[in-house]
Amino acid sequence: MELQSSISTKKKLLSVLFAWLIFIGIDFLFHASIFSTVWNEEVIALKPLNDLALLIPAGYLSFLLLTLIVGYVFFLIFKSKPSLYRVFQFGFIFALLFALSNFFGLFSYVALPLKQLVVFNLVYFIEILAISISLYYISFHKSLKKSILYSLLIFFGLVFMGILVQNIFAFTAN
Repeated sequence: MELQSSISTKKKLLSVLFAWLIFIGIDFLFHASIFSTVWNEEVIALKPLNDLALLIPAGYLSFLLLTLIVGYVFFLIFKSKPSLYRVFQFGFIFALLFALSNFFGLFSYVALPLKQLVVFNLVYFIEILAISISLYYISFHKSLKKSILYSLLIFFGLVFMGILVQNIFAFTAN
């Protein structure tokens, strides 16, 4: 007998959508701010910065697809509210497997320096762990409106922190 999920399809889709926003916010904070110097280094395997900027929507689409995959597996495993520890365990394992798989896959055929490979996959690890926890809070929170509001606040907070870090780096560079 199959367990019925206590989460509606609408709530699952909204959970994925807002977890994706948090994914984008974390990515902005790390790649556009904290690790921006990594992107400014000339690496033959990376496209020029102008091309990369134009391709940001493709990157965000890849984040949406990855969030859908994580969400799909998350909702297959968790039919009812799990403990936060179990969600952390799920996110940690999924993030670790994805980041290591991506790291070794790229290492085997792309001419990226080790530093860039480590940074990119460390950020993936953090993002996947964060979206796993986001899925938990959004989908199992009693108030959908509050969880959406919190998600938006987190997203805008991450973007604000990213802009702040960018300005601090710009100020200290002068």
